[in-house]
Amino acid sequence: MEENQVAPNFRLDGKRALVTGAGRGLGLAAAHALAHFGAEVVLAARTLSEVEAAAANITRAGGQAEAIALDIRDVSAVSEAVSHRPAFHVLVNNAGMNRTNPFLDVTRADFDDIIGLNLRASFFVAQIVARRMVEQGVGGSIINMSSQMGHVGAATRSVYCAQLEAQ
Repeated sequence: MEENQVAPNFRLDGKRALVTGAGRGLGLAAAHALAHFGAEVVLAARTLSEVEAAAANITRAGGQAEAIALDIRDVSAVSEAVSHRPAFHVLVNNAGMNRTNPFLDVTRADFDDIIGLNLRASFFVAQIVARRMVEQGVGGSIINMSSQMGHVGAATRSVYCAQLEAQ
């Protein structure tokens, strides 16, 4: 950074953020970072105990956090969870999964589960959150997490890599 440049203000005070897949990994890290910079964070995951523990840690550290059990593959449940809250300013669309199998061994169930969560559910979560933003005149950011695997591929990750390239 040049001497006369000022670092941008990363404070998120008064902003609301939804993080999916927030029970562990990158989602958990994103939730902690957003809370650290002042955002009120809603941590969502299928496993309530994981996001409850994470929300408790954020609260103990002085942040604002709420944990909700949410399977984002259930579009109606996502819509219900978002519709009775004020619009979010930030969505970190992070929930995802993979099942490794050689291409010839991928089952229809594996394909449907991976595409259903990583692509379909992410699309509709973003749409639901964006719709609420528009309804309430709230600007913000929608961050769709992905993986470099869509660019490099792997022998046992054909479905995972295909859906990433489609994003």
